[in-house]
Amino acid sequence: MLQLEILLLIRERGEQWTSSSIAHELRITDQSAALHLHDLHLRGLLGPPADGAYGFAPKTAELRGLVDELAACYAATRYTVINLIFSEPGDSARTLAEAFRFRKKRED
Repeated sequence: MLQLEILLLIRERGEQWTSSSIAHELRITDQSAALHLHDLHLRGLLGPPADGAYGFAPKTAELRGLVDELAACYAATRYTVINLIFSEPGDSARTLAEAFRFRKKRED
């Protein structure tokens, strides 16, 4: 959950972030912020650190598109995304499918 918050913060603000600036913004430890930033970089979501600061730079256009979709989904259905993150592994696919299901409005 914390990695998601860090990723979306960096994506939204479009600037370079150090572990100290993330720690201050999210009120977490510098060590925790550093570990999450490094992991997001290893996963190809953040560019290599320049002077200890990371920026949003997905390795591929597909990855960028997926993060954009995730950000939109999180903005629209935050609790569904949170529930998906913390759900049992077997429930994840069903919950994700339900989050993207479009339903017709009932006409009474």
